Amino acid sequence: MSYSLIINILLDIFGIVILFLLLFPGTLLFSSHRINRNKQKYLFFSVTAHLFALSIFLSSEIAAYLIPDTFLNKALFTIGICIFIVSIIIAIICIFINEKGDLAVPKGMHIPVAQISCAVLPPIIAILFSMFLPEIKTLYAAWAVSLHMIQSLILVDSERKLQETEQKMDLAMGKILANQIRPHFIFNSLSSIETLCHSDPETAADNIRNLSAYLRSNIDGLVSEKLIPFDEELKHIRQYIALEQMDPARKFRFDYELDVRDFTIPALSIQPIVENAVKHGALSRDDGNGAVTLTTEVIGDCIRITVYDNGIHGVDMTKAQKENNGIGISNTARRLESLCGGTIEIKSDEKGTRAIIMVPRKGN
Repeated sequence: MSYSLIINILLDIFGIVILFLLLFPGTLLFSSHRINRNKQKYLFFSVTAHLFALSIFLSSEIAAYLIPDTFLNKALFTIGICIFIVSIIIAIICIFINEKGDLAVPKGMHIPVAQISCAVLPPIIAILFSMFLPEIKTLYAAWAVSLHMIQSLILVDSERKLQETEQKMDLAMGKILANQIRPHFIFNSLSSIETLCHSDPETAADNIRNLSAYLRSNIDGLVSEKLIPFDEELKHIRQYIALEQMDPARKFRFDYELDVRDFTIPALSIQPIVENAVKHGALSRDDGNGAVTLTTEVIGDCIRITVYDNGIHGVDMTKAQKENNGIGISNTARRLESLCGGTIEIKSDEKGTRAIIMVPRKGN
């Protein structure tokens, strides 16, 4: 057995070991950092194809030692080359495929220079080496190294994107929390409580407890993904209404007609809607006859929760929310959909605004 044949067999085994390592749990298939699943999928196909190619090359080398100069050796080598080319093509797709699964030629800063470099650098070095020692076939093992480097870069890039996503989510949650704990509302409430301390200390103490419970519920509700009883959300709404009605200048009426109360909903799914109805509906009336009505009823397989206000101009809450410091309608809709499969619909006309929340009865 010649030294070149031994080296080629060792190189094939080296490449096979590298590719097997890529398929172990925690690396390619089972990575928890996979943001772009399309890249990982195509990389898996490329690794698998090259694993077959190297196995065929190894079989060809062994066959060449046992039975020199036979048609079988040439056939195995040709099949290996074809599968090797398929592996390269799939790897190219892996490099240029985007998160949506579309192939697009990126431009400018979006060109994956690092991944392209990992794909071509080891084969180039192998080809240069083969110019001096043509009997040593280093190209196929070099391609296995390329695939390993590409996979490492994908994981690094995925980790970076994951951290950026988490940072954006933390920032968004911080903004929501800061908006929900509105300084202006707190200052007004404290100012009203201060006035009551002189005229009605007992009522002032009650409102201090209301404010404390209101703020605690806001903070707990934002970070909670559990469903709560409707009565608990109703209690939070009443705390908010009591704080708003402390100021004699803010005249409005709050009514409710509750046909059903024995169900669960996501925290902070109704209170922000009531808050919008008060601020942009009931308090928009100059005659002091503003009113907000909360109703619940069973409609088929759903529970319908309606928040209605008689604002003069029928304020469009989705637009008003852009200027308001509360949780937006869109955020409430996302919480309803993700936590209980609920929906929300806003209807406005000259008589007022109606927010309709539909919650499935399943599980309630």
